[in-house]
Amino acid sequence: MRPIEHVLGYARLGYAVLPLLPGEKRPHPRLVPHGLKEASQDPATLEAWWRACPEAGVGLLAPEGVLVLDFDDPTAWEGLRQEHPALEAAPRQRTPKGGVHLFLRLPEGVRLSASVRAIPGADLRGMGRAYVVAAPTRLKDGRTYAWEAPLVGPEELSPVPAPLLARLLPPPPPPREVWTPVEGASPKRLRGLLEAYCHRVAATPPGQRHLTLLRYALAAFGLVAHGLSPEEAEAALLEAALASGLPEREAREVLRWAREVGEAKPLPLEASPPLPPRVRWAMNRRARVKGVAHE
Repeated sequence: MRPIEHVLGYARLGYAVLPLLPGEKRPHPRLVPHGLKEASQDPATLEAWWRACPEAGVGLLAPEGVLVLDFDDPTAWEGLRQEHPALEAAPRQRTPKGGVHLFLRLPEGVRLSASVRAIPGADLRGMGRAYVVAAPTRLKDGRTYAWEAPLVGPEELSPVPAPLLARLLPPPPPPREVWTPVEGASPKRLRGLLEAYCHRVAATPPGQRHLTLLRYALAAFGLVAHGLSPEEAEAALLEAALASGLPEREAREVLRWAREVGEAKPLPLEASPPLPPRVRWAMNRRARVKGVAHE
């Protein structure tokens, strides 16, 4: 199969492509002087590039919702595969040095930082921000990239396993970020924390709703070990997510795996820091309306 046929196939699946200098990993400076910003799915553009340089390598830019785990060390990939057997079914290609590019789907709305180093031996690529070299690219020494499990469209990719995604996300907010008048694991404090988390979920603007629900759901389910009812937490968070405008199916999917991960990782319940006098005065003023003062 000619390189252009591979290139057009990637584009049909939903991946942008850019030409690389023959035998190298960097963008072709004459064809794409602005690098990955010019990656394209347009067949006419792709045919023009490979007509101008038939030996060009292939740079593959996965869209925003696709995470590519780039393993330079083969042992790092083998270790993660043993930890998460479901990864075996995900599309992956083998690099000339024996490394692996693994393609996975992120939950809608989730954005990860490429600087995260939560998985030893792996870099975060794709997500519309970082390309990887793809088959049938051949390096100067003759080594090539090859698919071990064929690539599929972004919507058909396996999702990132929930425990793995939890490692890549920012940690959930600690309870001390939400003030309650009762410390420890009393039912009153647990309900206060859940109500505060739900308030923040319900008030989230579009574009941040999925990730916000994810963070606060992990925090809420992390309180189950302290006595919070998981059913109560799930029902309250679902109501808050729907109030924010998040589709019910998406919200239930987030809550399903957030419960799985959160219950397995209890959230520490350190004492909340003392409130500044001005904040305490404002809280008391609101509380007096309800007939309860916060001292």
